[in-house]
Amino acid sequence: MYNPRYNSPFGMGGERNNWLGSYPYQTIPYVNERAGSLVSKVMLLLAISFLVACIGTFVGISFFAQVAGLGAYLLVALGGLVVLFILQLAINVHGLNLFLLYLFTFLEGMSLAPLVMALTGAGMGNILGEAFLITALSSLGLAAYAWTTRRDFSGLGKYLFFGLILLLVAGIIGLFLPGLFGTGLGGLLISIVGIAIFGGYVLYYVQRAKYLADTLPNAIMLTVAIFVTVMNLFLYILRFLMILQGGSRSNR
Repeated sequence: MYNPRYNSPFGMGGERNNWLGSYPYQTIPYVNERAGSLVSKVMLLLAISFLVACIGTFVGISFFAQVAGLGAYLLVALGGLVVLFILQLAINVHGLNLFLLYLFTFLEGMSLAPLVMALTGAGMGNILGEAFLITALSSLGLAAYAWTTRRDFSGLGKYLFFGLILLLVAGIIGLFLPGLFGTGLGGLLISIVGIAIFGGYVLYYVQRAKYLADTLPNAIMLTVAIFVTVMNLFLYILRFLMILQGGSRSNR
């Protein structure tokens, strides 16, 4: 039922510690005086992207209700990867880059539909609301802190990337030993590590915007990075709450 999105460095890094994207960001060697303009673009694109993702989730619920099965889910998930790959190739094609961005977020929303259906069907829909609220508040808080603090988070990249490798290894082990990291203390530990890593990536990407040129391709790829980061943060928070509620129920 639980399936984090792209919680591994699958070769999309232009930098070794940039886990999401072979796109070479256009950087500048000093704090960008127009960074606020770039962030404004990213915030607008993110708002639209999450709205499109919500629409995708509702469409996905209808789709998976009629076309159930692992094959249908894989089709949607792989479709998102293909669109993301094409987006990187067409990032400088005006109009097409925005279309591919929203198509990607739409497919990402669709891919969440089976999880939403499973939780609501099990009477755990309240956890979705709790996870959404916690994710929204924590993401906004981390983003505000990253933008206003004088602390430098650029060095976090290599540590966060290493943490992703550990999550990937734990995920592979979990395929063969589902009881080890699926529930209980092991599951809580993985959830906490995932929350810490993707929370760190929010700090990393938001502060990085200060050193990026104010271009639409930069804004789009930064939007993709933050979108997928927040999605993963949401899923790990959701997993944490699911394990806690499951434990509290078993203790009754």
